[in-house]
Amino acid sequence: MLRLAAALLVAVLPANAADEPPYVGTWDCEVSTFTFTADTYDSGEGPMQVLKSEKDGDAYTLTFADDYQIGLANITATEMDWASGASGDTFHCKRIEN
Repeated sequence: MLRLAAALLVAVLPANAADEPPYVGTWDCEVSTFTFTADTYDSGEGPMQVLKSEKDGDAYTLTFADDYQIGLANITATEMDWASGASGDTFHCKRIEN
C-alpha cells in the first residue's frame, strides 16, 4: 500500500525544476533584462525560439534562426556569463528573483 501511495504522489507532482536548464529564468545582464525559458530567449526585443541547446561541461551554446548563437557559462543559482559570437559582446548576469 505504501508503494502505491508513493507512486500516486510522484504521478501528480509537477515536473521538477531540476529538469530545466540552469539558465532558465530572468537575468539582469548589464545592458538589459534577459529572459530564458527552456525553448525561448528574450533580450527585450521579443522572444526568439531556441532551435538547439548544446551542453559542453557546465556551459551551453544556444542556436537560433540564421545560425545566431550565444554562449552561457559559469552558471550558478545567482549568476552566469553571457557571450555572443556574432558581436563579441560579453555580459555578466545576475538572476532576478521572481
